[in-house]
Amino acid sequence: MTNITPTAISDEFEGRPVHIQYGGVKMDLPRLDDSAHLPTSVIIIGMAAVSRGWKNLTQEEKINFMAAILAYLTREYPLLEHELDHKSGDKIKDIGLIIDAWAVESKADPKA
Repeated sequence: MTNITPTAISDEFEGRPVHIQYGGVKMDLPRLDDSAHLPTSVIIIGMAAVSRGWKNLTQEEKINFMAAILAYLTREYPLLEHELDHKSGDKIKDIGLIIDAWAVESKADPKA
């Protein structure tokens, strides 16, 4: 059996968050290139999307990606669901705009 020790958590890297505001909800999200602070569920879905490229994903895969991200966002920011339900004219479009802003502010390619 191989014993693998987790990498050390370093206090020197604070993982500068990405600041996004949607309606009245202010979100401090981990950068998409910061695996120390990203939840594993976001890493998994992100790696699946990046490995094939957004344009190569099926419609179902794109929906699964957006659903996983939305689940994370609404778990971390419960008021986001209320904002989407009461202020959005097109929830899918707005979720996409949030994801795009997250990628842009992370200095990542939003279509990667």
